[in-house]
Amino acid sequence: MSRVSEIISKQENFRRSVLPLQPSENTIPRQALKALSSDFEQRYSLVIDSDYRNLDVHNAYAGTKHSEALVEEVERLARKAFKSEFADVRPIAGHLAAMQVLGSLLKKGDRFLYVPLSKGGYDGYTPPFLPTLLGVDGTEIPMKGWKIDYGKLERMKGNYRAIILGASLFLHPYDMKRIKESFPNSLILYDASHVLGLLATGTFQEDFNVADVIYGSTHKNFPGPQGGLIVGSKDLEKKIKSSPIWNYYDNFHLSRIAALGISLEYLSRSGYGKKCLENRRLLVASLNDRKIRLANQPEVSESAMFLLDYENSPEVSRKLETANILVDSVGRVGTNEVTMRGLLPKHMNLVGEALEEGLKSNILNAKKVVKNIISEMIWP
Repeated sequence: MSRVSEIISKQENFRRSVLPLQPSENTIPRQALKALSSDFEQRYSLVIDSDYRNLDVHNAYAGTKHSEALVEEVERLARKAFKSEFADVRPIAGHLAAMQVLGSLLKKGDRFLYVPLSKGGYDGYTPPFLPTLLGVDGTEIPMKGWKIDYGKLERMKGNYRAIILGASLFLHPYDMKRIKESFPNSLILYDASHVLGLLATGTFQEDFNVADVIYGSTHKNFPGPQGGLIVGSKDLEKKIKSSPIWNYYDNFHLSRIAALGISLEYLSRSGYGKKCLENRRLLVASLNDRKIRLANQPEVSESAMFLLDYENSPEVSRKLETANILVDSVGRVGTNEVTMRGLLPKHMNLVGEALEEGLKSNILNAKKVVKNIISEMIWP
């Protein structure tokens, strides 16, 4: 066995021995995994429909009839899932989807509002990242605890081109109507990276389409391949879809789009969203019964993730990993992957027990509980 093959084997064995509770990760249906290694993995398709270098060109490559049909079908599935007027499945990462949306709709010097980092906001919306790269200027949305302070928000003065909702720690839905009424002339952009699977199954923020554009990663709460997705209002489709090629990417990885389509089909029949939320609810209840410290009490969360309330969260993460429990270094806990791996509400008290034993440094006991949990898990 080659060294690379050995590392791959070790990784797969490792993932089958741990309790995966990181909200930024997920698994995908096995048919989607197969799609990633299909013939599409080696192929290009670049529809440009233009007078390119003095030649009338539809697609820069030959042999693309199935590639074009694939993109068209997966965009149809995305429009249906999100009840949106247009979809773009080409972004190869959630961050690039954000870059494409902001780069298409904002001009240099434009101002926008975003959720502050101290309340779970995304680092990419702060200098020296996307604002510096695109020449735009962000201002923090006022917060009250882990929710928007709508009273203060309504009193904010200034010409803001966009309001960016969504966060890396996404605990509550937004009052979309109130935000839209407060900023009628601003674009409402919804970064749904951490709730995308819930939106696709209609189980969170039912009025999310009040936003002009919704976008995010397809490999966190959404159980798809690593990549990005954009959906939104028809009147913004041309601006958003005409700009990305040679600005943010050219090859958009057709095998990834094939896998995304399989995941969209899976979500339409699986009940994933409801299971995810019910698992989170019962896991939080189990941890509260065990007196485990959770942030944002008493509500804790309305999404599929929540936050442990410990001062040294990186140390907590390392300790839990020694017990074969994966929680990220911020202390975020998510039910994405365990739900995809077949765990049900009846298993959540056992997951709570594993976390309790790990947090109390009863590592051997925690490992035993984790082993029992893993015996109940499947690959979808």
